[in-house]
Amino acid sequence: MKNIILIIIVFVLASCQDILELEPLDKFSDASVWNDENLIELYVNNSYLALGANFDAVSLFSSVTDETYGLHATNSYPYLRGEMTADNVSSIGTDYFGYSPGFSTWSSAYSAIKNINNYFIQIENSPVDDAKKTRMNSEMKYIRAYLYANLIWRYGGVPIITDVFELGQDYSVTRNTYDECVSFIISDLDYAITNLPAKQLNALKGRVSGDAARALKTRVLLYAASPLNNPSNTLSKWQAAADAAQELIMSGRYSLYNDYQHIFLEDNPEIIFAKYYTQTNGHQRNLYDGRNGSNGWGSNLPTQNLVDDYEMLNGKLPSESGSGYDPANPYVNRDPRFYASIIYDGAVWMGRETESYHGGLDSPESSNQGWNATLTGYNSKKFLPDNIPPSGSTIRPTNPNIYFRYAEILLNYAEAKFELGDEVTAREYLNMVRSRPGVNMPAIIATGDELRQKIYHERRIELAMEGQHRFFDVRRWKIAMETENKDILAMDVHKLGDGTKTYNIITLLERNFSEKHYLLPIPRVEIERSLETLTQNPGY
Repeated sequence: MKNIILIIIVFVLASCQDILELEPLDKFSDASVWNDENLIELYVNNSYLALGANFDAVSLFSSVTDETYGLHATNSYPYLRGEMTADNVSSIGTDYFGYSPGFSTWSSAYSAIKNINNYFIQIENSPVDDAKKTRMNSEMKYIRAYLYANLIWRYGGVPIITDVFELGQDYSVTRNTYDECVSFIISDLDYAITNLPAKQLNALKGRVSGDAARALKTRVLLYAASPLNNPSNTLSKWQAAADAAQELIMSGRYSLYNDYQHIFLEDNPEIIFAKYYTQTNGHQRNLYDGRNGSNGWGSNLPTQNLVDDYEMLNGKLPSESGSGYDPANPYVNRDPRFYASIIYDGAVWMGRETESYHGGLDSPESSNQGWNATLTGYNSKKFLPDNIPPSGSTIRPTNPNIYFRYAEILLNYAEAKFELGDEVTAREYLNMVRSRPGVNMPAIIATGDELRQKIYHERRIELAMEGQHRFFDVRRWKIAMETENKDILAMDVHKLGDGTKTYNIITLLERNFSEKHYLLPIPRVEIERSLETLTQNPGY
């Protein structure tokens, strides 16, 4: 009997060993992934998700500047009121739709970086031919550079991590300097530039290219040369930024599109790098931003602050003497980019006039989803095809989400050349952007600090509501204490019995910005996880 029991035990143990050696059925094992070329490709493709998109329900970084009011981004208000701390920063910017990724990217960025670092460790011994391995390495280095760039723009110098922490390892890390991080980022980008085609064509559009890396390099170097990160105004940093932009400009591969509005609605020669969509993989920006009277959610509402900065056709601001601005007809004779970017009361969109006046179809008093109505008097138009209803359509928008376009490179170059003392070249490239066919705004002739302010202003208008530009621009220029302490303004429109309208500018939201807000706080949990080896940013 004892022998029979012993035989059974041995059999069961042997069976358990076989079971324990089986590969999991719900996921691929590491051995399977890194020995299968197709699975490695999928691993790389999945890493692209870390780049994010500007077509989330709430364009977060616009809604925490003076560009837009995030109607549904209630968790952004602590930031706008100056109440951001190391304890709440991770929840700021999330919305109750669950679509906005939030304000602080520390955790998500380092999680993605860990996966990329794991790729570089594993790919060394994988059976992939050298050419394909180099291509994938280049894409992964670009994505890692993009992640680190966004980290330093938010937090300043951060830890450069190229290893993969395992369970039980020492998690104590220290911060590298901003300049050390820039050098690391540029090294990854230069590898991608060297080993990828300048442009990706046809079915490969949307993959990282050499020019995508060049474009990111111009932005990284421009930010590194700016007052926030270059307080001693080291001119060699401005020269590096100018050289990087000039290389892309002189390539001749890109040009300004002749229709400002359609830059954002179709593929065109101005786009350097973008996320592309199909009907099976479309986006819902029309639903998110569409006016409520058309069954849209009205998530990203342009502010009166932004509207006030669109020039009149003669090149003067509405507030300037001799501009011709008429408070009773505030939307007449404005910069053409205004009409391409913003839906205002009376503007025709999708075949009918917009009624954002009190009691109108697109107002809070509307019987059609009044809770989604504009509170600023405006709706976004810049990224919305006007032939696809916000909801109720089987057709989804497929216009590209642009990460980099040629106009930004021209403005980067103009700014860097100005700071190097070459005002002639700065004006030339600034005016290239203003003289685009269909825009044709008057040429800038200013000099000195007035020219600098014109360069700042042109970025404000040309790149309005395009992701993170405004947020990081006012910080790197060290002007946020002025711009971000101005309250959010709205236009209050009433329609009288005789059909005439009155326009009154009102305060919608009070804002408070202090010196410490030039950088985000590192989430407190990350400080504790590092065993206090991470130093917190000043003021938090």
